[in-house]
Amino acid sequence: MNNEHNPIAQLVTKIQQKWIDEVSPHHHIQLVRWLIKPDQARLYEGFLRLESTPNGGLPDVPIVLLTAFEDKETHSKNLIQDWITHFKKDEKLQKDLAARNLKFNWDVTTYEQKVDSEEDHDILLLEMLNAFQKTMPNPQLPLALSLYPYSIAETRSYEKWIHHMIELGLPDKVRIMFFDYVEERHFDQLIKTHSDIAKTLAVPLDLHGAINKIAAAGDPNDPEVQFRQCMIEMSKSVTKKNLNRLHLWGKKGLLVTQKSGSKSAFATAHVVYAGMLFSFKEYKAIEELLQKGMAIAKQGLLTGDETCKPIIIQNYGFQASCKQLQKEKEVAADLFCKQADVAIEYGLGPQALSAWWLGYNVIKKRDRKRYQDIVTKSYQYGTTLAPEMIKSTCMAYIAADYYNFCEKERKQDECDATHTFMSEVEGTEWRENVEAHRKEMEKKSLSILNWF
Repeated sequence: MNNEHNPIAQLVTKIQQKWIDEVSPHHHIQLVRWLIKPDQARLYEGFLRLESTPNGGLPDVPIVLLTAFEDKETHSKNLIQDWITHFKKDEKLQKDLAARNLKFNWDVTTYEQKVDSEEDHDILLLEMLNAFQKTMPNPQLPLALSLYPYSIAETRSYEKWIHHMIELGLPDKVRIMFFDYVEERHFDQLIKTHSDIAKTLAVPLDLHGAINKIAAAGDPNDPEVQFRQCMIEMSKSVTKKNLNRLHLWGKKGLLVTQKSGSKSAFATAHVVYAGMLFSFKEYKAIEELLQKGMAIAKQGLLTGDETCKPIIIQNYGFQASCKQLQKEKEVAADLFCKQADVAIEYGLGPQALSAWWLGYNVIKKRDRKRYQDIVTKSYQYGTTLAPEMIKSTCMAYIAADYYNFCEKERKQDECDATHTFMSEVEGTEWRENVEAHRKEMEKKSLSILNWF
């Protein structure tokens, strides 16, 4: 990786160096916690993906698993199954080993046969880690089980699972790497309990600065570069709570994109400017910008510019949010539903699910009949999409609301059908996971953007 001119790569190098300096020299360390900020999550995910390739910079050999944590009783089994699946699919690894004439005699089929017959999957996982480490081409290198679950149903239960694995005894030259949020520090007690083998790492990273450097790179006379600079300055204005400065850069962004002659760029500038104004509750100005931006985007689409489609969808969402914040809930619901319809029309069906979910939650307490109609419509549409398309959407929440509605109406057959469908997509504990996530979010009082 060429770090000299890549600000993001330079941040990853800092992360790698932290490990090399504070973990690698200490063979007794077997539990490593990274303290990160929420906006750094993607950066650390990129770091793990890099370490899974020959271009990684850590001395340790990482086994990176993004397996969702459902409960402490089944997590080891789920990790084993995901590990086996990824290993068997990694054809590049097999070819690289063969090309370099490296011996690697880890018999994955043995564990594939054991996973369904063994009762104690915690012990089996430790056995797999030990065998994998000892059969590596260089068995002197440590193995790092790098856990980055894309969801955690219950934090306390996750902590208990890690504690139990340590109590069972991690094999020699095997470490567990996991992540915690610096503001919340869920696992302080776990680290304290195992202080003899644990290490917490935190790296000061100017992610926004790196992103801004990339955004500002290029020909300063290029309208795209100029608009990126306007967005950076608008964002700074929001941070500084300076409305006049925001208007200055917002208008400059409109002027720059208008001169470019691109309808999609000009429409985007209106949506971005409007989005920044939400922080100041400038609803009249927001609505004016969105209406103008919508007209421009529709003109662009008529001329064949397909990139205007997602801009139109986003514009409807912003219009709906603006009405919602002004307590015009019926209008907001109409606009969220319009956003869903347009998303389907433009072939972007998964986006419709989020729009409907927002729409029916707006009027849940105001219009029960309409709430039920939108829930039913969104669930039924979601079942027509491929499972891999709905996994990263809010379909599980829609399905849970639909299930609850059917349960109250005593439609047991529909409840059973919903449970069967969602179990195939998200696993049999899908409802419990949804409710646990809802409770977690309610405690934090997070905005809607933090849910997905």
